[in-house]
Amino acid sequence: MAMEKMIIDEVRNNVSDTHDMSIDVWFEHGTLWADVFKPEVVETIKETVQDFTGSKVIASKLSATETEPWDQWAFDITTEKVCI
Repeated sequence: MAMEKMIIDEVRNNVSDTHDMSIDVWFEHGTLWADVFKPEVVETIKETVQDFTGSKVIASKLSATETEPWDQWAFDITTEKVCI
């Protein structure tokens, strides 16, 4: 739980510093979720989590539906290490 909070704080800080905006991010069942509308913010989140964990992160878009009319992104942390 502490690692999840540290990742969320780091993501929020980096997105705020880089894009001058705040976003809603949270962990659910080991996956980081975010309501994001800009591709460059998705990339910032992915890079932030990869830098923090040293593991490859896969970003997946869940497109808006009739019942949830907004896009969400899921960021899955893999076991594959990244070269920094």
